[in-house]
Amino acid sequence: MNATTTTTTTSTTTATGQDWRRDAMCAEVDPEVFYPLDLDPIGPAVTAARGICADCVVRLNCLLDVMAGEDPARRWGITAGLTPDERAAVFAGRRSSSARPGAVAA
Repeated sequence: MNATTTTTTTSTTTATGQDWRRDAMCAEVDPEVFYPLDLDPIGPAVTAARGICADCVVRLNCLLDVMAGEDPARRWGITAGLTPDERAAVFAGRRSSSARPGAVAA
């Protein structure tokens, strides 16, 4: 009996064919900003990271990329302006909407 495995890969390229990370607002910022010890959603550290992500033109690409490969048990830091708990909620929403017949994921 043959086992088939499916591997999901994500593209880090935008519609223009460029790596989205080149256009990310965070590319010029110390990465530590996005890994605060205090993950209080309204705390100053998270607010600072969110502020950088807020106007980023590749925020959706960033979120899709991390959601495709992030280990749910090891979520950490701020990605696309979302805390680990917020990304978990997005992930749970994607799973439940894909489980319903005729549902469309946002």
